[in-house]
Amino acid sequence: MARHRPGKCCTSGEQAVQNNKNRVGKSFMLLKRCGENRKTAGWIWPTEIFQKPLPRPVYSENLLIQPLMLKIRFFLPLLPLFFALNACVKAKIYNAEVASRQSAEARERVLVKELLDRKKESADLIKQVGELNRTIGNQEAEIKDLNAELSTRTQKMGESSSKLASEKAALEKELANTNAELERRNGLLRRIQNAQQEGQKLLTDLKSDLEKGYSGQADVVVSIENEAVLLTLPDKTLFEQKAGQEVSASGKTLLTPLAQILTNRPELDVEINCHTDNSLPKDKTLADTWDWSLRRATNLVRLLVRDFNVNANQLTPVGKGEFYPLTSNATAEGRQKNRRTVLVLRPVLPAVPEAE
Repeated sequence: MARHRPGKCCTSGEQAVQNNKNRVGKSFMLLKRCGENRKTAGWIWPTEIFQKPLPRPVYSENLLIQPLMLKIRFFLPLLPLFFALNACVKAKIYNAEVASRQSAEARERVLVKELLDRKKESADLIKQVGELNRTIGNQEAEIKDLNAELSTRTQKMGESSSKLASEKAALEKELANTNAELERRNGLLRRIQNAQQEGQKLLTDLKSDLEKGYSGQADVVVSIENEAVLLTLPDKTLFEQKAGQEVSASGKTLLTPLAQILTNRPELDVEINCHTDNSLPKDKTLADTWDWSLRRATNLVRLLVRDFNVNANQLTPVGKGEFYPLTSNATAEGRQKNRRTVLVLRPVLPAVPEAE
């Protein structure tokens, strides 16, 4: 095998190395534009490739190898450019990935913060829900108690209403009975009042008639007492003498107005009450003052019946004796005043209903 000459081969190799260094310088200027983070991406700078001298090629004696070596020497300086361009593309992708990752991390931090906030809000809401559930439970228990109390009160009110209704009915019935009784009593009172008014009018009219008949006679007294008209006649005018028993002529005249009224009003009842003093006359036929007063009353009745035709059924003689004096019998004036005749005239009054 033929051997090449070293000198020529070395010269050609040094020239090739120098050419490659020139091309690397141009490639290095190109790599500067790709950024400062190529080492972090795992790429090797092209200058590092040539920090050490390339090994000297071993040439074969076969001349056919020289063209191949020439081709290798031609493409070898282009390898840094290829790597640089590839490194530039990878750096852009890396920067984009870094930016995307940083954006994703920032978004992740935001989302994590939002998630924590939502968890806190969820915990607060769960706590509020628990409190609300407890409140609802308490309110439901309270509502249950209130419903039970309402039911009890409603039942009591129903019982009270029934009781009140029965009491009201009883009171209304009692009130109706009371009103009926009141009306009955009012009716009775009205009848009593009417009867009393009618009887009072009869008495007043009778008194007025007697006063007219005895007008001008001062010794005659007419009054109303105990549903009767009282006609008091003086003793000295009726009888002949102080101790007499017979009616005098003046006495007969004094009885005339009375006789006329009794004749015109046969419904009148008359009691003739004779009073005496305590000095009994010397007439031995008189037993006492009762006998004396009764004889006087009897003589007056006989006179009215015999001389004035008065119905005897209207007249009743009564002897009072000395036992109803108006004053003392110690003096003559007193004894004269005590000797008197009182006629009690009672008209037939309307029957007054008795209160039950």
